[in-house]
Amino acid sequence: MNLTGFSQSENKNFQTTIHLLDYISRDYTAAVQNGEVIDEAEFAEMQEFSDKVYLLIEESNLPQNNKLLILSQLKELGKQIEKKAPHKSINALAQQARRDIIKTTDLKTAPLVWPNLENGKSLYVQHCTPCHGENGGGDGKLAAGLKPAPTNFLNANLMQEISPFQAYNTIKLGVEGTAMQSFATLSDKEIWDLAFYIKALRFTPQADQNSELQQKFDQANNTVNLEEVATLSDVELIKRLSNDDSADNELLLTALRTQSPGDNAQKYSLDKARNYLKSALQNYTSGSYSSAREDALAAYLEGIEPSEARLKANAPTFTASLEQQMFKIREVIEKKGDKAQVEKEIDNGLAMLRQAEEMMQDKKLNYWLSFALSASIMLREGLEAFLILALILALIRSSRLKKALPWVHGGWITAILLGVAGWFFSDWVIGISGKNREIMEGMISLVAVIVLAFVGFWLHDHSHAKNWKKFIEEKISKQLKKDKMFGIAFFSFMVVFREAFESILFLQAISLETQPAHQSSIGLGVLAAFVMISLFAILFVRYSKKIPVRQLFRYSAWAITLLALILIGKGVHSIQEAGWLSVTGFPVSVSVDWLGIYPTIETISAQVVLLLLMLLLYYLSYRRVRLISV
Repeated sequence: MNLTGFSQSENKNFQTTIHLLDYISRDYTAAVQNGEVIDEAEFAEMQEFSDKVYLLIEESNLPQNNKLLILSQLKELGKQIEKKAPHKSINALAQQARRDIIKTTDLKTAPLVWPNLENGKSLYVQHCTPCHGENGGGDGKLAAGLKPAPTNFLNANLMQEISPFQAYNTIKLGVEGTAMQSFATLSDKEIWDLAFYIKALRFTPQADQNSELQQKFDQANNTVNLEEVATLSDVELIKRLSNDDSADNELLLTALRTQSPGDNAQKYSLDKARNYLKSALQNYTSGSYSSAREDALAAYLEGIEPSEARLKANAPTFTASLEQQMFKIREVIEKKGDKAQVEKEIDNGLAMLRQAEEMMQDKKLNYWLSFALSASIMLREGLEAFLILALILALIRSSRLKKALPWVHGGWITAILLGVAGWFFSDWVIGISGKNREIMEGMISLVAVIVLAFVGFWLHDHSHAKNWKKFIEEKISKQLKKDKMFGIAFFSFMVVFREAFESILFLQAISLETQPAHQSSIGLGVLAAFVMISLFAILFVRYSKKIPVRQLFRYSAWAITLLALILIGKGVHSIQEAGWLSVTGFPVSVSVDWLGIYPTIETISAQVVLLLLMLLLYYLSYRRVRLISV
């Protein structure tokens, strides 16, 4: 949750204010009914919380006009509480102030990707069962004697009025004066997982309903987006889904609270992308720039990224253009460009989404096309890893470091075995949020860059050694005696694991496009790619032996520098896709994915900086050797 223009402490104060207003709306009836105080302690709490939210807003740095409006609302709220006004009036005032605070602060009230209910269940068992009980009935082992008693999550009258966002705030901030502590140590994603799971507890669908509920979820998911599911109570959500069949409305609600996109994420992801882009334009027009940026990012992560592998299998060039268009939309929003320009870029994005939908119609691949796509993808991903490993293996053999060979082989073999296992657990891999996948790929790339830069400099530095034999005997033998080979095994693993991880996504996309009777073509395509890579490996090792060690080191240094430049481009690009880095378009739109070249200033700048740094190190190394030899 990002609030722009405010300090971290103010961000927390705004979240606390929203939380307290929700608490007043929900619990006022426990203090006052029919104009009479029925619980003095609860009434005193309503007065205290009313005063506190007023003070928090009064001390904030909100724009003056907005602050005065919200303060007038909160002042009236306090007066109405003192008058013991009906709950309807209190709720209306609290919710109006809440909406104005959210709009003014650009507070994000929903997760970017759909929460994981299974993870929410694990977190509930770990943190919540002692008080709230195993099934959420408020009857845990520690519940006896607690005042107020732990919330009963199975109470339909209470829970139908609470949104997941309200549950999120309660978990994150706790409730002062009660046993409900803050769980701020959990990540935002974990808190959302837990909040959605708590909302699902009162719904107990039968096992034979799963198929029907998934269909209902898909139907409802076309009507409401994730932000509405997160911010609306059950009562409000039913009104939003309203149709003539009340039983169907209840079933739609149950589906939204207990199901998730799952295997159908790809099917509806482009609809989500379209909805988020429209929301981004609406927020940008109203001046909510932060919300517009988050919507544009969600359009890619939640809308396009789940379908990207499938699209890339059919039309890689178009997919790259679609990705760049999403970058352009984020860029123009981040720069706070002219509204007409933002609208133009979003319209272009929507037009490309229509093209993407046509490509994703149920057209199944034939046997040989599926074979060719699988082989080409595996060959491309495999060669990237092979080029790095082949250089390292050739250098080890030339340097007579045979003790290091098992460690290198162990690293890449482990990565391949995990890749094979990943295929059988591909539903879980694909279930990882798009943001986390991009961050994982980006971080693996950047770690590999650091290692490659070091290796490249080391190779270049020692390509000048006059007494190479002496260096091997004195320096390398000492390292061998230390038995510290884990680093090289880890590097070997990382290089191959990144490609294996990406290959799973692409191959799974091809599998969805391939006719059931032709699924074996994927395995044969992968096998053919491995045979070709093996042939390349044999030829490379055979001919690299004929190159003198010093020359091999020199050539390898430059080859590794090139690979490091490719990986840093890909790593920065992945982190941009996750929204961790801003996107600034490069004047010349050049994109070559296999070289790690993308038309953004951030990726190209990273490559230029790395290249200059490597050239400087190589020059200093060359100069030092010349001075020593004089």
